[in-house]
Amino acid sequence: MAYRLPTNLGSLIPPPAEQVQQRRPWQGIITVTFTNTAQGMPQDVYVTAAETDGECRMDLWPRRFYVYLGSRRIPPNDIKAWVKRYPPPICALMADKLPDPTANALNQTNFANLSRMVLEGQMLGLAPWGLDNLPGAGMMIYPTSSSSSLLVGAIFLTGPFPDFATYQQQPARPNPQNPVLGSSSHHQYPYGGHHGSSRYPAP
Repeated sequence: MAYRLPTNLGSLIPPPAEQVQQRRPWQGIITVTFTNTAQGMPQDVYVTAAETDGECRMDLWPRRFYVYLGSRRIPPNDIKAWVKRYPPPICALMADKLPDPTANALNQTNFANLSRMVLEGQMLGLAPWGLDNLPGAGMMIYPTSSSSSLLVGAIFLTGPFPDFATYQQQPARPNPQNPVLGSSSHHQYPYGGHHGSSRYPAP
């Protein structure tokens, strides 16, 4: 018996405007800086960000974020309550996989220690955009109790950070030229650099 395929298969495919686009994850560097220098030195962590809720516009993100960790304790439940009440776009941050096994193991350890420290210290990370084409405050990073291999990023593309999210900037320098967008910024950020060993306290 011969079967004939229907000729109206095109009607089963939604138009491009209605199709769900597969967004590529963002890969870059976060340079973690403590507002209290006694807590630690700046350190680079290579991360991947995946969009989970809302429109994060990762195509506009810089290649590097400078993340400020304050000493003020903010209960994670308070952050989650604010996010639930005023839902911003949300992304999940994970340690990126590096090709060199030694560097990859160190990066995974640095990220896990950072995530654990932020959770246990009830800390909040703030990462300004450092870009002229994004008028919002930036990304607010907070922990999740479900896994030490994840951090959550709340995205502020146009609006300011919440009132409870404050930080004090350290000695400043001009933000380096953005390697993705090729633009410089008038915002000022502290010096940061790559270190060969983990400076986050182990649990």
